Amino acid sequence: MGSKQKAVVSADARQLVQIQGLVKAGAYATLSAFVREAIDEKLERLRRGRLRRQLERYIESGHAREDEDLPSAQALGGKRRRAPG
Repeated sequence: MGSKQKAVVSADARQLVQIQGLVKAGAYATLSAFVREAIDEKLERLRRGRLRRQLERYIESGHAREDEDLPSAQALGGKRRRAPG
């Protein structure tokens, strides 16, 4: 990981109480560790969503017929789409 920078973040009091409970229970070392993991997870979901949308556009445009090895079933959550033809 790269260097860390400090940031001020506003959060709902309920959320902070829940996070502090997780820290006290030992699930996370610190509130900052929880926030870093949450940010990583959100960024990964956004990346996957962009990839999924790009793949869907690729398939819908008919390019999938050109590439029979396209792993559409895996990338689209198990829903296999067969190209006509």
